[in-house]
Amino acid sequence: MGHVVILSAVRTPIGAMGGGLSSLLVRDLATFAIREAIAAAGIAPEQVQYTCLGWVMQDSRFPNLAKQAAEFAGVPSSVPGTTYHENCASGAAAVHDLARRILLGEVEVGVAGGAESMSNVPRYLFTGRLKGQTYGDMVLEDGVQGSLVDRNVGPKGEVMGLMTERIVEKYGLTREEQDDVAFRSHHHAVKAWEEGMFADYVRPVPVPQKKGPPVEFARDEGPKPLPREAFAAQKPFFKPDGGTITAMNSSSINDGAAALVLASEDWARRNGHRPLARLVAWHNVGVPREYMGEGAFQVIPPLLQRAGLDLRSIDWWELNEAFAAVVAAAFHFLPDLPVDRVNAWGSGISLGHPVGCTGARQMVDMVHQMTRRGGRLGLTTRCVGGGIGSGEILEVLG
Repeated sequence: MGHVVILSAVRTPIGAMGGGLSSLLVRDLATFAIREAIAAAGIAPEQVQYTCLGWVMQDSRFPNLAKQAAEFAGVPSSVPGTTYHENCASGAAAVHDLARRILLGEVEVGVAGGAESMSNVPRYLFTGRLKGQTYGDMVLEDGVQGSLVDRNVGPKGEVMGLMTERIVEKYGLTREEQDDVAFRSHHHAVKAWEEGMFADYVRPVPVPQKKGPPVEFARDEGPKPLPREAFAAQKPFFKPDGGTITAMNSSSINDGAAALVLASEDWARRNGHRPLARLVAWHNVGVPREYMGEGAFQVIPPLLQRAGLDLRSIDWWELNEAFAAVVAAAFHFLPDLPVDRVNAWGSGISLGHPVGCTGARQMVDMVHQMTRRGGRLGLTTRCVGGGIGSGEILEVLG
């Protein structure tokens, strides 16, 4: 059936909650990423045959974001698009599904990615259309806070951070292990920025101002040159009595978008394009929702098996740092994981975790980081609220 290849891979810098990208809505971010990916691939918008986009915190302002954003990016209105919600794997799900469409011969070239503007998630009024609401107060619920709670765990639901304390107990993780993961994340991300590893493919976003010309937002806001002592000084956030997960060894709340142009190997060859990489394999597994963090590493053995590879075959790894505990537990579950090759340019704790964007962002970064650091095969995974593990293996070409 041939291969699915990557013709371009770009992303925005990742903004902090209320930070440099907060004045832009999710459609703005998605449109920018799609337009930049098309330009980087050297194709015309008219050549795009399908758009797939992940978005977690969906609301009624932008129904089917994939179709809307593609049209604003110049893709003809005759081109269909589909928006995906797979929690933290949404951006990856969009890539996986476009790859399937290409392998099935439904389309030959398209754009896939993910976007999230957590700064602009609405607050919701879930009452008000029901009888018996004539009098009395009505409570607005925060869309961000609600998305971080699994309402199907326990009698009243449980926040993701508290569920991850279950991972800490199950794998016997120490606070020091987790803080080491978080410290390394910031250290590596800062170093990668200083060495120019993110140059060119992280595209500066022009942010309109009330007065004067737009201001370019050009760099991830999260990575900081923090001393190790700063992590140790933090108090447990989710479980004050005996907990180990803090605000600094957890991922942040962010805005951002990422996009890739995918094509069949045959289409790329016929049209004179030299691919950056190819998708070797992708896979999802289910895990108990109470231990959703396990998904990030439970998916690795079957993913490797699908590709006919083993741990030693992989040159670089990124396991998304939804929490440092997830990565620390991975080293217990897979003792042969090379610490110096895992998240060597940062991840969710330092770079940030704009949830609908993250899966695509990981693949974008992996393609370029492998090209710049050397290496042929990279593996990216993430855990997913509700109990899923999602991942893929990428091979750099050329």
